[in-house]
Amino acid sequence: MAEEETPRFDDNEGDNGEEYSSEQLNDALRDMYELFSQFKDNDNIETIHINRLMETLQAFGRNPSQADCNKRIRKLEEDGKFELTFEDLLQLLDESWTSINNDRDTLRQAFAKFDRTKHGFIDIEHFRTVMRTLGEPLTDDEIDGLIQLGLNDEHKQINIEHLLDRLLGNEE
Repeated sequence: MAEEETPRFDDNEGDNGEEYSSEQLNDALRDMYELFSQFKDNDNIETIHINRLMETLQAFGRNPSQADCNKRIRKLEEDGKFELTFEDLLQLLDESWTSINNDRDTLRQAFAKFDRTKHGFIDIEHFRTVMRTLGEPLTDDEIDGLIQLGLNDEHKQINIEHLLDRLLGNEE
C-alpha cells in the first residue's frame, strides 16, 4: 500500500476519552499497517491469509486461545473469506476474544486457586499438572519457563508474587 493510501484516523478521541492529535493517531495507524504488512505473503496483495491469523494477532499483542482462533477461522471460511485486509484485522483486534488479560489482580486470584497452603506459593508438580490440563495446554518447555520465572532462592516452590513481578513487571 502506498503511503498516501495508508488508512487515517479522522477523530481524535481514544476509547478512554483521552485526546490524541491526528498526527499521533496516524503515526500509530501507520506503525500498525507496517506490522500487518510483515504477514502478507505477497507485497503486491493488500491482504493476509487467514491461516496467519494467530501469529498476526500475537504480533499485535493479543493472546487468544488456539481454540478461539480456530473457531474464528472456521467462521471466516464458512463466510467464504480466506484473506483479511488491514481493516478486517482492525475489526478483529477490537473483538473481545483477542484480548490478553494482564491484570495483576486477576492473575493473582487465578494462581491463588492452586496455592494449597494459602501462603503465596504453588507446588511445582501441582503447577505442572494444572498447566498441562487446564485451558490451553502448555508444552513442557513453556511450563519450565514459567516455573523458572516463579522460583526464588528461598523456596522450592513457585512464589506467586515473584512470578507476577517477572511476568508483568514489578509494581513498586
